[in-house]
Formats: sequence, structure tokens, C-alpha cells
Amino acid sequence: MLGELLNIREGEIVELLGPGDKVTPCRVTCNRMREKMNSQNDSKASPLSAPISRRGALCALATLTLGFIPATAVAASGVRVLKNGRIEVTLAKNPALKEVGGVVRIDNANGRTLALVRTAKGRNGFSALDLRCTHEGTLVQQEGASWVCPNHGAKFALAGELEIGPARTPLRKFRVQATSKVVTIS
Repeated sequence: MLGELLNIREGEIVELLGPGDKVTPCRVTCNRMREKMNSQNDSKASPLSAPISRRGALCALATLTLGFIPATAVAASGVRVLKNGRIEVTLAKNPALKEVGGVVRIDNANGRTLALVRTAKGRNGFSALDLRCTHEGTLVQQEGASWVCPNHGAKFALAGELEIGPARTPLRKFRVQATSKVVTIS
């Protein structure tokens, strides 16, 4: 079954790779699998007690893996890097920024990963953040209305303010200028 497919035996300790390449050791147990297999011989066995196919095992493994991926900001579209190094984001192409709390992620913007956050209504209601944790430079990940560092658990508000250490300073902010159509990050 799944253990045979992956060459894993009951009782072995395996390492699961989670967010930020964090490794978590887990002991393999097969009690439920054994119960399902034993119930196959029962004439009243449900269809759910049938053996798991290779395809089913791979689908289950993929589903488990997806559970370890945290929610992230929407990738920005309509982004231009200007000759002077500034970054221009077209608001019409980023509907997430229409509402307060909306976030778009800008990857590889002049070698950095940034987030543009709608913090309030109006032209001054945007913050641009460097998504590297101020503790050790690891990319933070969005979890609900916060940014969390997967290495040591530092937590920042959506607008970048420090909430929980070990980081000692908020996320770095960039200067933002906005019109009704574009936001320019300096």
C-alpha cells in the first residue's frame, strides 16, 4: 500500500518538510490501514474499506502536502520596473487592492520580494513591505492578517508592524506614491 509504495515501514521515523523548509519528525503508524484491510473480509464492509490504489495513495499524499502550504498574498499583475528602479503597480489589474486588507505580492522586484498592502481607503492607504524578516532575512509568509517568519516565529501585522519577536524591528517599508490608477514604490 502507501508504505510499500514509498518504502516506509510501520514504526519508522520520517521527516516531513513543511513551510520554510522546516523539518518535522513523525513516527509512521498503520493501525487504521490494518483495520481497513482486516475489514475487507467482512461481508458488510463499506466501499471505503477497499484497498488503496497507487493513484489514491499519491492523491492522498498530494492533499496532505497541500495542507502544509500557508496562505499567501495574490501575485501582482500589471507591474513595471521603471528605468529609475521604481516599481509601478497598476491598480485596475490587481482587484485585491480595492479593499482594505488586500495584499499583492511582487516577486523579484529589483532582487527583492515585496508586498503591497491596502491599509486604508484613499491615495495614502498603501504600504509596500520588504518580505524579509528583520531577524535573519528569511522570507515571511502571510497567515491571515499577519506575516509570520517560518524560521523562528517572528510575527508582523499586515502593515509590517512587529507583533512577536525574536525580530526587534518591523518589516522594512518602502516609500509609496499613489494615484487613482497606479501605485509607485520607491
